[in-house]
Amino acid sequence: MNENRDRILRVCRVYAWNAADQDDLYQEILCQIWRGLPALKESKFANTWLYRVAINTAISFVRKRASRLDRVVHFEHAELTRTIESQQTTVEKPDDRMATLYNAIYQLNPIEKALVTLFLEDLTYEQIAEATGINANNVGVMLHRAKKKLSSLMTEEEAK
Repeated sequence: MNENRDRILRVCRVYAWNAADQDDLYQEILCQIWRGLPALKESKFANTWLYRVAINTAISFVRKRASRLDRVVHFEHAELTRTIESQQTTVEKPDDRMATLYNAIYQLNPIEKALVTLFLEDLTYEQIAEATGINANNVGVMLHRAKKKLSSLMTEEEAK
């Protein structure tokens, strides 16, 4: 788990944009991994299995949160992010380019988020296919479309 902590945290950052939700999601992913460990047959598949658990848990987490958020006031994500970042008093500010990237990734649909996240982790198409359950050829096509969408979203974010 210690070896994969940063990877799991990056998945959390993509699917949950505030620190409290990221912490909640991280804990939920750890619980799901713990529950699923007895089912892991071969350790050579541990990394892709871990990603699969993390992403499936994150998607479920987002769906649960979305159903709860239907009952509260909605804010524009980019506006809320800027408000939160402007209120930060720490010296460490996220790199503007990284913040733009995460804002753009946040706007992708759950499948695109998963593909982009795994791609940014330098997984091969075959490993991404194994982690997501999508055919490797479809991974390439879907990832290409997601990258184009991401590029467009980043251009829009930078223009703001």
